[in-house]
Amino acid sequence: MKILIVDDEKAARYGMAKALRTSGRVILEAEDGEQGLAAIRDESPHLVFLDLNMPVRDGMFVLQELQKDSSVVTPEIIVVTANDGVNHAVDCIRAGATDFITKPYDLEHIRSIARRSEDRVSLQNRLEEVQSGTAESGRFGEMLGTCRPMQHLFRQISKAATTHLPVLVRGESGTGKELVARELHRSSERADGPFIAVNTAAIAETLVESELFGHVRGAFTGADRDREGVFRQADGGTLFLDEIGDMPAGVQTRLLRVLQESVVQPVGTEQTIKIDVRIISATHQDLQQSIEDKVFRQDLYFRLKGIELFIPALRTRQEDILLLANSFVDGSLTLSRDAVAALVQHNWPGNVRELRQMIHAASALCDDGVIHASDLGLVEERSSELGEGFEKYFDLPLTEARQLLVEDFERTVIGRALKTENNNVSAAARLLGIHRQSLQQKMKQLGIR
Repeated sequence: MKILIVDDEKAARYGMAKALRTSGRVILEAEDGEQGLAAIRDESPHLVFLDLNMPVRDGMFVLQELQKDSSVVTPEIIVVTANDGVNHAVDCIRAGATDFITKPYDLEHIRSIARRSEDRVSLQNRLEEVQSGTAESGRFGEMLGTCRPMQHLFRQISKAATTHLPVLVRGESGTGKELVARELHRSSERADGPFIAVNTAAIAETLVESELFGHVRGAFTGADRDREGVFRQADGGTLFLDEIGDMPAGVQTRLLRVLQESVVQPVGTEQTIKIDVRIISATHQDLQQSIEDKVFRQDLYFRLKGIELFIPALRTRQEDILLLANSFVDGSLTLSRDAVAALVQHNWPGNVRELRQMIHAASALCDDGVIHASDLGLVEERSSELGEGFEKYFDLPLTEARQLLVEDFERTVIGRALKTENNNVSAAARLLGIHRQSLQQKMKQLGIR
């Protein structure tokens, strides 16, 4: 991180440099506009604090010269001005400056500016690394991930694929549970056999048994011919049962028999048919809680979870957001700096599925070959949250405002966790990393039902 300070006063440069100097930063100085312009061209700083009023070539001169020179990548420029120069500073922003601060300035304020700039530089470097292909090592089959939890998951998949045990995949909606199932199949001895995926929650309850186990002609009204069912279709291969937690109780009993005896009995007949199928199931629900609530069979749960795999939520793997986003971007498009920042700041309740759909929609809407935060629909969302989040605290005493802010923050975070987990308190507690009793106590304190 290179920071350039352009000021004709030596003491001002010294004080700012001392406040900004820290490990990982290079502090450059220039005492007039000519030197500052040369330093920008030669050193390519990431951030410039530019004094507006200097006797030899002022700050406006530097900005105007940079506008003329298209060969120079213009850095982030913060104009520094006396209080009576604010109007002139606004003209500087029109000429290409990023922002301005007035003298005397608060040292913590300029440190904050530098930290934000450092974050943006880090994000931009990460994006360039991803786009240049140096992060390709994060690919595992059709999945991408360089963070430690994903690398751990990839190793688990590789090991689980070599066994014949059933696998239960856990994770929030949109995290890619079917991709995990496909990779387990692709890496297994059954790779040459069929891979059949079925979402049990999407099948009408009256048709679940027929869809899974098949039926014979005349078994029920409308059954005008025999149907194999997905178990027989997957014979010799892998059957992926998604949203297993939504399976009706009667079907759970029949599925348990299939797992125990490796036979299926089509609806409308007493005949049983031998099958050879590996079962991979998935759910976003807390099956332990479903067992406590008597809506899911415990013996079926233990049969399904021969091996249990967990997919981390996208919000917990920030280092992968840009990697994934870039993989979804059309090759003719690029992500702008503000889009990169918005993507990393977003909470991603819909996980990878939400990211993919957002990028595809933005690709269709952008006009200049560059995807901006406004194309992603994240700018207004974040700015409105910020405005609504702080205005009500401004007129309160500091201690009272702090307490109210913490309570509002906890109420929002807990509410979001409960919404994500369909109001399942146990699952929300796990998501928040606290004990269920602690969450229940906090909910009571905050009046959350």
